[in-house]
Parts: sequence; C-alpha cells; structure tokens
Amino acid sequence: MFVLQRIANRVSKLGEEFTVGSNTYKGVFKPLDSGTLRTYLNDVEIMGIVNPGLLLITTPSAVININDTITRDSRTYTVLRSVVHRIAGVSVVRVVILG
Repeated sequence: MFVLQRIANRVSKLGEEFTVGSNTYKGVFKPLDSGTLRTYLNDVEIMGIVNPGLLLITTPSAVININDTITRDSRTYTVLRSVVHRIAGVSVVRVVILG
C-alpha cells in the first residue's frame, strides 16, 4: 500500500534509532500534548507519568509491548500504550505512548 511505503520512508529518513530489549528500530519522537495523552490514557494512568510524556511513531513491524523500556536523552521511559493503526485492514503505523 502506498501509504505504508510513505510512512516507512519518512521514518527511515527522519527517525532516530532506539532500542527495545535487544532490537533496534527507527522512529519519530514528539512531546505529548494533553489531547493526545487523553486519547490513549485514562486519568489514573496520566497521573502516574513522572517524566514528560512522549509520542513515538514507528513502523508497525516494530515489536513494542506495554511495560517495555526505551532510553532516550539519558531518560528511561516505560511504554504505557502501543497501538497499531490500520487503513483498509493493512497495518500502517505503530503509535507508542511513553511515560
């Protein structure tokens, strides 16, 4: 699918490397805004975030599960939510909420 190729190309060009377990992937990090945060998490989960939250966009093939850890800028983030978005039944992008 054309959309999948475009996202994969953008992530490979603009993304930065990160490691989950022993696997290395590329993704685009963005600070979480309150609207996006409330889309994926409930109030109790939001209150548990210690570091500023991050949104990670990566390819759907990246294996990222809840409670995995990702280190970025000498901060360790915990995966709070990992969601694969689909278009017409095809996995297009993985959105990961880090806190």
